[in-house]
Amino acid sequence: MTDLKIQGAVLTPADAGFKAAVLKTLFNQRAIDRLPDMMATPETLDDIKSIVRYARAVGKKVSVCSGGHSWSANHVRNGSILINMARFNQFQVDREKMTAWAGPAAGGSVLLSALMKQNLFFPAGHCKGVCIGGYLLQGGFAWNGRKLGMACESVIGYDIVTADGELVHADEKENSDLFWAAKGAGGGFFGIVVRFYLRVYPKPKYAGMAMHVFDIKHLEDVFSWAYEVGPSIPDSVEFQMLTSKKTLLFCGPGIEAAAPVFADTKDELYEATEFLRNSPIRKKAFFKMPFFQPGIDMMYRFAMTHYPYDHCWGVDNMWTHAPVSELIPYLKQIADTLPPSPAHILWLNWQPPVRKTDMAFSVEDKIYIALYGAWKSQADTERYGNWATGWMRQMEHLATGIQLADENLHNRPARFLSESNMTRMDEVRAGRDAAGLFNEWHSRG
Repeated sequence: MTDLKIQGAVLTPADAGFKAAVLKTLFNQRAIDRLPDMMATPETLDDIKSIVRYARAVGKKVSVCSGGHSWSANHVRNGSILINMARFNQFQVDREKMTAWAGPAAGGSVLLSALMKQNLFFPAGHCKGVCIGGYLLQGGFAWNGRKLGMACESVIGYDIVTADGELVHADEKENSDLFWAAKGAGGGFFGIVVRFYLRVYPKPKYAGMAMHVFDIKHLEDVFSWAYEVGPSIPDSVEFQMLTSKKTLLFCGPGIEAAAPVFADTKDELYEATEFLRNSPIRKKAFFKMPFFQPGIDMMYRFAMTHYPYDHCWGVDNMWTHAPVSELIPYLKQIADTLPPSPAHILWLNWQPPVRKTDMAFSVEDKIYIALYGAWKSQADTERYGNWATGWMRQMEHLATGIQLADENLHNRPARFLSESNMTRMDEVRAGRDAAGLFNEWHSRG
């Protein structure tokens, strides 16, 4: 390959440590059988432009990595140039204008913690280490997301290096086609976002969590209750249930019914937690934690107990509005076959609102079910690697699609954009990246 001269680091397979450097970009430690032809880590905007123009000149496709939390390693593609955006991790807050800007490698938890110290808020994701680049491009399921919407709905502008190697700004009025596509394209976006412009909000007065924990023997009662109460839960609550073989890290198999709450008044807080206080199955919970405010850093630490580093992962998901009577037989079998903790089943009460934002993101439903298979040793991949996908295949007839945050498109193609939005996405791509410089998704569903 022709030499690429930039201020940042450039590695090829001929360089010692190339494979290790590529694998270091991955949160998922599961072995993969593909590698790019080059990894470039730009230091400057001019570096990015140079890499894109170089890729065009040598006929190589491009993939982009912001934080590496793609379960499927979407950014690692054979024969491609991987652009590692790790150096673009700065952010700045304008308290007076209630806005901020951030680079794609800025950690969502880092940004949110900094904002909350200024009594501000942004709907960042739930796990430490997740950078905002891929998170915002795929939509962004967030703390307080049922009230504030998908995180991408709080993006008011983008600075993007296009397939031509040029920097453009995109918002509602300027380059609006890119503005639309960036809100939901995920790893299939055909540009490199170098800066996100964000709307920020006042910090909720009450930010915390309540929880009930049940033994696994109550699975049918718990999921039936969750299904029935779901539509009436206020949007200040992000009600979710996590089923694992080790609840609260040390108890046995069970279900953690957690209610993260973000409320602005005491009355709103009271209303938000009423569904737990009045739960008809409350007495069956062996552990009951009333609402408390541990602080956002502690909430992140709690979340990360379920998504630890140094694990292999096999993940898949589905949106559904199927009757609970059709879901429970599968959920029972899935629970019976759960790999050891931290593997788990996530049930998210979503109940999507009518979206006011014109955006690519377009597939969601009443309930979100995700399966997270996890194991430490590569030797266990054969045993656990297809657990999540195998069950999702069996439940496909109950699904309306998937979300890209937990996609498994390299193993199981599934619908993640509406048909009309996929058609529109292709039209924008044809105009912006006619030569197909940027890799799309593993599959289109």
